[in-house]
Amino acid sequence: MIDIIELRHNLHRIPELAFREFKTQALLEDSILKILQNQPENIWKLHYFKNSTGLLLEYTCAKTPYLLFRADMDGLPITENTGVPYTSEHPGFMHACGHDVHLSVLMGLIQVVTETQPQRNLLFLFQPAEEGEGGAKRVLEEGLIQKFDIEAAFAFHIASELPVGTVSAKEGIFFAIPQEFDVCFYGKAAHIAFPEKGINALKAGIMFMNVVEERLSELQKQEKMIFHIGKMSSGTIRNIIADKCILEGTHRSLSRKTCQKINNILKETAEFVEKQTNTKSEVKYLVSYDPVINNANLVKRLQEICSSKKIEFIPAETAMTGEDYGFFTTLYPSLLFWLGSGCDYPLHSDKFLPRDESVEVGIRIMSAFLKR
Repeated sequence: MIDIIELRHNLHRIPELAFREFKTQALLEDSILKILQNQPENIWKLHYFKNSTGLLLEYTCAKTPYLLFRADMDGLPITENTGVPYTSEHPGFMHACGHDVHLSVLMGLIQVVTETQPQRNLLFLFQPAEEGEGGAKRVLEEGLIQKFDIEAAFAFHIASELPVGTVSAKEGIFFAIPQEFDVCFYGKAAHIAFPEKGINALKAGIMFMNVVEERLSELQKQEKMIFHIGKMSSGTIRNIIADKCILEGTHRSLSRKTCQKINNILKETAEFVEKQTNTKSEVKYLVSYDPVINNANLVKRLQEICSSKKIEFIPAETAMTGEDYGFFTTLYPSLLFWLGSGCDYPLHSDKFLPRDESVEVGIRIMSAFLKR
């Protein structure tokens, strides 16, 4: 057996970016092998993915469908500022989204299974690259998971501003569809003293922002959505006309139909601006996940578990957050819930640090789903 809190601290020390979670994978693999010492070899099997750092642990002991439990592995490019003894040892990187807690709870659940030997088949997925790289999609594209008859899938996300010992969820659409995009305009550089020789890409970028926000304002009156451009890069020096402008943004919506409407407006607006400014435009659609949809029966079961274990259940609202766990909720009856962290700093903050006690609460809840 292993010390799960010690594991959490060790994971927190080694945050790694998407698809580069090599130290994390090695630590998880070593922990699994320690937990499985003296376990019957015929019921446990560790699977490796060909195209990622993910791990899938199989527990097969009965003629039943499988329950799938998932945790994500990657960290973020953020310099930690928590001051804890187990702070990140990788400069410029941090587990600022609590994935170290997610992984530790899943490992704790495996330890519970070795002790209780439940008579039902289980899968434990350590999934890479949740942070904007769609690791769930790559894992599923390999087809390994689909070889199992999966009855239901379970995951949680640690939550800021919720006390330890609280849980929050809702049935139906829980997290939105995120769509990241880049819009690029290409012009021609020239000295401002000779503007007729240049084509102003920065002017095109500003026009695009104004026009697209005006066009989307009507859609926002009809549908719940978010549109945001977080970064615009252009120009090299103050007295030279910019020959390139890149706008980096994201939008969030609750249906594929609305998501596609927004994508179409982006493309149409870029083409309009291109003609108005004599620039060349390019729209790049980047990461997009399926919405996270919670199964009503599994939410009800979560509420019953919370009641029996004296854990406070707080009804949630649909969040405009994105999570690649949505790819699983598209395939299987699924549950994702917020787990209280006891930390008041927001997710992705350089000070975000869930309390260790949240790990034990997560293990208690996940273990309860093992019972019929």
